Amino acid sequence: MRSWYEDPTLLTPTSFRAKAVRILSFCSSLCIGIGVLLILPVILIVLILFLLLWILPGFGYFYERYAEARDRKRYYPPVEEMKPWGPHNKLIHVVHVHAPQSKLPSIVYLSGMSISMYYVKPLLSEFVKFMSEPVEILSFDPPGYGASESPSNWNEEDLTSELSLLHEIIGKSTLRKPFILIGGSIGGLLAHLYYLTYPKDVAGIIFLDPTPPSVFEQGSTTLTNMNRLVFVLRVIARAASYGCLRPIIFLFDYFGLGDFGNFFRPSYPGYIALAMTQTMINKFTNQMQYYQSVPDYILKQKKNTSILNDVPLLVISAPDSSKARLCGYRTEEEAQQWWCDHQRAFLHNSSNTGFIFREDHNHVQCVLDIELTANATKALLTQIHNNVIH
Repeated sequence: MRSWYEDPTLLTPTSFRAKAVRILSFCSSLCIGIGVLLILPVILIVLILFLLLWILPGFGYFYERYAEARDRKRYYPPVEEMKPWGPHNKLIHVVHVHAPQSKLPSIVYLSGMSISMYYVKPLLSEFVKFMSEPVEILSFDPPGYGASESPSNWNEEDLTSELSLLHEIIGKSTLRKPFILIGGSIGGLLAHLYYLTYPKDVAGIIFLDPTPPSVFEQGSTTLTNMNRLVFVLRVIARAASYGCLRPIIFLFDYFGLGDFGNFFRPSYPGYIALAMTQTMINKFTNQMQYYQSVPDYILKQKKNTSILNDVPLLVISAPDSSKARLCGYRTEEEAQQWWCDHQRAFLHNSSNTGFIFREDHNHVQCVLDIELTANATKALLTQIHNNVIH
């Protein structure tokens, strides 16, 4: 029996209650839907960030190490070319073309930065052909370049250690002395430093568009630009450690233009595979840093009175658009004039010198034109004493 206050006219109609339930249910569903729409982008952003910051870098990091180890094994040079002559008995890739019957002085070829024996070895074979007679020639990759093992500690490397390594490799190779030094780009600067340090070992020097020592003078525009390049290389090395450079390696063969294309297009596959690794870029960066001590080193070696003043020296220079950016000049002509003027500093340590400017070559062509190098060697041989030519 209903209570007196439960009169149907006083209670909420059943139809209204059903309608209210439907409205509340709709509002609840709408709020949940809006919440999901608002939260979903946040969840997606978090997932994407997690993928980009952890999963992909982690995959790239381990894949890069696998790929570098794979490429080193795939393009490993002949075992007899790997010598335990590096710091802490690290293996060094040494290319030594023997010629016991040769009457000519031996030759030591020093390549530029980032150019490994994968690139140089075929050039040395061509060089011997262009010389038209047997000649002994030696070249090698410092630790970190090409197939040479990287140093245990990058901070242990400096200019003195690089010169000592060069001297040690020449000694252990039992190369006949005195010999001819051929240096291209930064290799020309290294040849110059070796001559200042061990003058009696050298019968003559050929500089192929060498890097002037003044490039590394403190406070210079060139050094400022070099330091900027070092910073960029560090970023590139970090990117290389996560495998970010591997997808673009194949582009070098097909889309390289200008000097860039001329350099990569004819190169050996092993060079391309290892050129963009973190190890190679770290070595390149490290070299650019410790070469900043070159001016001080030269200043100390100028006190060496045993330097032979009649050793024939030949500098071959070439124009290049990149020199204007490095020197900070607005025009290529101004930069080239600065470059040539400072390259003549290599000629100050001898009274028997020559300077040639090849307008038809750029920097890369000058350094890698092995026929030009052979012809320069033949010209230099005419200035070497007969007692050196056995």
